[in-house]
Amino acid sequence: MASSNSPIPVDDGFNEYESGPKRQKSTTSKVWDEMTKLECENKNELKAQCNHCKTIFSAKSSSGTSHLRRHLNSCLKKVNKDITQYTIATQPLLGGVPFIKNYKFDADECRQAVSTFLVCGKHSFRTVKEPGFRHMMRIASPNFKNISRYTAARDVLMHYAKERDRVKEELAKAPGLICLTSNNWNSEHTNDEYICITAHWVDKDWKLQKRIVRFRALFPPYDGLNIADELVLCLSQWGIDKKIFSITLDNASYNDVMVSCLKNHFCANRAILCDGAFFQVRCCAHILNLIVKAGLELADDVVGKIRNGIKYIKKSGICRKRFYDVVDKSFHLNVTKKSRQDVCVRWNSTYLMLESSLYYKDVLDYWSQRDKDYQIFALSNKEWRNVAILCKFLKVFYDVTCVFSGSNYPMANLYFRGVWKVHKLLLNTIKGPHSFLTPMVKQMQEKFNKYWAEYSLILSCAAILDPRYKLNYVQYCFTTIYGIHASDFFETILSNLRLLFDEYVKRSKSTSSSLAGSSNVSDKNPVDSSLNEHNVNSVDFGFGGDFHESDYYKRYLNESSTMSEKSQLDIYLVELALELNSQIDVLDYWSKSSVRYNEISLLARDLFAIPISTVASESAFNMGKKVITPLKSSLKPKTVQAVVCLDDWIRAKGFSIEIGCKNDDDDEDNEDDEDDVSSIAF
Repeated sequence: MASSNSPIPVDDGFNEYESGPKRQKSTTSKVWDEMTKLECENKNELKAQCNHCKTIFSAKSSSGTSHLRRHLNSCLKKVNKDITQYTIATQPLLGGVPFIKNYKFDADECRQAVSTFLVCGKHSFRTVKEPGFRHMMRIASPNFKNISRYTAARDVLMHYAKERDRVKEELAKAPGLICLTSNNWNSEHTNDEYICITAHWVDKDWKLQKRIVRFRALFPPYDGLNIADELVLCLSQWGIDKKIFSITLDNASYNDVMVSCLKNHFCANRAILCDGAFFQVRCCAHILNLIVKAGLELADDVVGKIRNGIKYIKKSGICRKRFYDVVDKSFHLNVTKKSRQDVCVRWNSTYLMLESSLYYKDVLDYWSQRDKDYQIFALSNKEWRNVAILCKFLKVFYDVTCVFSGSNYPMANLYFRGVWKVHKLLLNTIKGPHSFLTPMVKQMQEKFNKYWAEYSLILSCAAILDPRYKLNYVQYCFTTIYGIHASDFFETILSNLRLLFDEYVKRSKSTSSSLAGSSNVSDKNPVDSSLNEHNVNSVDFGFGGDFHESDYYKRYLNESSTMSEKSQLDIYLVELALELNSQIDVLDYWSKSSVRYNEISLLARDLFAIPISTVASESAFNMGKKVITPLKSSLKPKTVQAVVCLDDWIRAKGFSIEIGCKNDDDDEDNEDDEDDVSSIAF
């Protein structure tokens, strides 16, 4: 039986590559580029002659090549230095003058760079055989030896195995608990069902981290029980099955069964907080999508007119060019703000289409007067007013969705304010003067009540730990919606926050006691020891030999301090909150407050790691679509996992920033650019 301390192998199909026989390295030294082997009469003897000075040396295998290299470094006849071993430094000296530095070709590093190129660019392994690629490499690095596609694939797999061990070490060193997101995706080219599992945590430097830890093809049946088994296997292989805080999922029916199985497993192993009461988090972006789509179905008439009108304008290049000529020359509008065409399954693209059509309203009216075929798509003034009202209504949903869809910054603290804004908007709109919105809002309100009638307890607790919100803001939000009944909702959230805080206090004390228990240093006070040694000389004031007044006095002090002492949570809650709309980094705030609020900071670290959407997993599916194409549909599932995971891990280390990459999509016709999330504020 394997030792319990031995590392658990990550059974992801790569052990065969790791445990297989390694290829023998070539024994040819670079000294033979400047030395010539000489054959001798005695076959057991070998000589080498310098190509520069013609000196002959012994070249036995037992002698090595160090003496030959030393000679080449000092050979007087070797006048011309090899300029290929030097390069111009990319960073000049302080004087601004570039300098020449020594350069040593590293074949392994170059091969790894090729692997990075293939993975991050989603290129086929056959790319390394293309004449253009080989020509580029020959010009860039003449010493690079061409490799086959099989070697390229093997390099990628070994690169993955190396990075996987690094990520596993990062997860083991995570100071807090780890949150998960999971989602499934079906490849249309291979019909394989893939599961993506992403780990989120806050590291020791209080920076939010995200890594894909699984992108693996599932075996049928694709039900909750099978997916739960896959998750348990994944977590145990990565060694984080005792460090899980929550999992964020969409509303797929099989997820309820899966969560139930996971809770039973973790509760049996005592590896989950509060018996799993806060374990499952529903994807907020997915719920918002369901809410808005339910309403837009009733506004399809006017939306359909705009959609078909934009299709008509874009159906030919000539028509499109004429339209933008009118935009530029007659109305002097910004032609780079292109009219957008939506994707029916993405409501946010529908919002952007409506927004752009309002920008070109006058141009579209002008176009309808001069193009008879377009007149069937023309909108009346009343319809345009309704579009403007609808667009303003949807903007709140769009802004909240953009914030909820992030993955590089804490989102749990933003949940409460975002959901409250949506809730308040629905209530105000249904009472408002715009009667055409009433049927649509009623549909949306039904969906809202189905999923968010009770605000998520765990994410509402995170809002209280945001120093801008605290108790007063949460109370205010509930009061604006529920009036005199607001206290019931508020007290529920506060009691759950205290329950969580007590759990972390217990964990903190148990950790401290275990550390103290393992220490070899005696806990006995040296002053007490010295007094005990001389207790025969202590004075008895007539209360009996067994009575120690100091003991009672200490007990009195402990009882009185317990009654008067406030917990860290109580002290934090009574402090004044920061400015509501101030721009702060909540992780930086709790990093600086961790000395004063030790237990609360531990709770805040884990709460702010909770992703409130499954965007992190869904973005991996976009990578999967680029990896599994009609021309690359024969890739093995394990190779797909290696490429997707490795791409995520490389970028997490700042690969794009390190090499100075940025989005180079300067094509004006690119109409799918998303707005910068950092510019969106509640």
